[in-house]
Amino acid sequence: MKYAPIALALAMLAGFAALCTAATQPREEGWWMHGRHGGWMMGGWARHHYAMMDGVPSPYTATSNPLPQTQATFDRGKRVYRQNCASCHGDSGHGDGPAGATLTPPPADLAWLAAMPMAQWDSYMNWTVSEGGAPFGTAMPAFKDTLSRDQIWSVIAYVQTELPRDDRPNGPPKR
Repeated sequence: MKYAPIALALAMLAGFAALCTAATQPREEGWWMHGRHGGWMMGGWARHHYAMMDGVPSPYTATSNPLPQTQATFDRGKRVYRQNCASCHGDSGHGDGPAGATLTPPPADLAWLAAMPMAQWDSYMNWTVSEGGAPFGTAMPAFKDTLSRDQIWSVIAYVQTELPRDDRPNGPPKR
C-alpha cells in the first residue's frame, strides 16, 4: 500500500503521455476522441475546464442573447453558419467539413455539443465564437472582428436550437 501513490502518479503520467501522443496521431487513431466528438475532447475540453474552474472571462461573463428566438433569427444564423463555420464543422455540425479534415485537434462536433448544457450557456458560446480557439490550441478563428454582434448571436441561436438533431439524446432543446 505504501507504493500506491507512486503507482497512481505513474499511471497519470502515462495517461497524459498517451493523450499528448494521441494528438499527433491521425484522427481515427486517437483514443481521446470518443467517437465523432473530435476537437471537443482536446481544445473544447480545455475551454470547458477553464470555464468550470475560472468562469467565462470578462467581458463575456454576463452576456446573453439579445435577439428574439424567432425563425428569422435562426435562418440568419444558418446563413452565417454556412458562410463561416460549415467549412470546418460540416453542414450538419459533426466536425467533418472539408477544411477541418487536416486540423489537429479536429473541429468540435457542434451537433453533439449542442445537446450539452454548456452549449446552452450564452456567455460561454459568445466567448467561444468571439475569441476563437487559439488560447486552447485549436485553429478556430476569433470572429469578434469579422462578424457583427448580431451575426454572432444569430449563429449561436442556430447552433443551440436548429443544428441537425440526430445526435441529441433527448430531442431538440426547449425554446
